[in-house]
Amino acid sequence: MPTEPRLPNLFLVGAQKSGTTTLAVMLSQHPEIYMCQPKEPGYLAFGAAGYRALNGYGRPAAASSWVVASRAEYLGLFQDAPAQARYLGDASTWYLSEPGMAARLHNFNAEARILIILRQPADRAYSAWCHARRDNEEPYEQFAQALQAEPERKNPSHLLRYREMSHYLAPVRDYIKQFGRDRVHIMFYEDLRDRPESLWRGCCNFLELEPSGRTPAAHRQNSSGLPRSRALHRLVRSPRIKRTARRLLPLPFVSWAKERIDQSNLRRLPPLPRAERNALSREFSAEIEGLMNVTNRNLREWLPDE
Repeated sequence: MPTEPRLPNLFLVGAQKSGTTTLAVMLSQHPEIYMCQPKEPGYLAFGAAGYRALNGYGRPAAASSWVVASRAEYLGLFQDAPAQARYLGDASTWYLSEPGMAARLHNFNAEARILIILRQPADRAYSAWCHARRDNEEPYEQFAQALQAEPERKNPSHLLRYREMSHYLAPVRDYIKQFGRDRVHIMFYEDLRDRPESLWRGCCNFLELEPSGRTPAAHRQNSSGLPRSRALHRLVRSPRIKRTARRLLPLPFVSWAKERIDQSNLRRLPPLPRAERNALSREFSAEIEGLMNVTNRNLREWLPDE
């Protein structure tokens, strides 16, 4: 009789634009963790319907080309996991933002471990806008214009839901309620950026794994900016090119090479002006206070300047 496929038991659920791509690459380098490709199959959020949201031009969002829409295809993403892999991982950031996802993941696999990484809400929103501009998904050339247009958009992709995707408190509480605090590990973008070794040790301790030598290479992934060459940018992100590269080359090398190309091809956008950052941060002040209570982390640097 054929054996039942192993279920994913590690979910890096977000937040979007908070370092999840870098963290997923780090996780994939541990011999006891197998992270699926594509990084964000999204099946447990959208099911057979697939991803039908629209970009800012009213066309199907880029994610519609890779989101998995069948259980068989989803479980097939993990069929090449080596026997020694204790964790099979899915890093779909929609799992933090879609309603009811904590209960859905718990029903799928109650023994799973949940990883969450969070970023200052206004910075996350601005980074998402930069990403959308980079990938030609956002027509508005000013972040303030895009924020103003957000409520009027019809079925926008999650990348364009700048405010909505920065609301973390309710889903974080929901994951803790569903899985228990011992199965939910909360991290912060600042630690990934400034203290990756410490963050990696904490992550491995939570997963009850040895850190396996030195901290895995953590090249900055999925950088935002405006491409100097749209053709090169599209080529690097072509699903066919990515599948071929990952089949023939080690993932850390593929990630490193992609980031080197981005460094030369992307023109960085200026940082979010302080006044705009403060204005948007004020909308999240109460949630930031709530997150401090839930995580026991001092997040006062996330609050707006007085």
